[in-house]
Amino acid sequence: MDRVSDETWYAVLLFFALIIVPFLVGLTIFKMYRKVFPVKSSDNLSVVEELDAQRLGFFRPFLIGWILCGPMVYWFYDTFLAYL
Repeated sequence: MDRVSDETWYAVLLFFALIIVPFLVGLTIFKMYRKVFPVKSSDNLSVVEELDAQRLGFFRPFLIGWILCGPMVYWFYDTFLAYL
């Protein structure tokens, strides 16, 4: 641990922040959306189709989170990291 430079730890932290933070933002948006507009069960859907409609997965919240966090990441890069 002593032989690893600080820049390496900053890169690891940045890498995880660019994955976890947009996912958590997107997941929060989807959870709030489902509180306002809950999934209505239909008589035509089977149990498996109904459970599949309620499941979020990873990429849908991740994409929504990146759509919302993308401008902030671009601003941070342009302001602080572009001239390194």
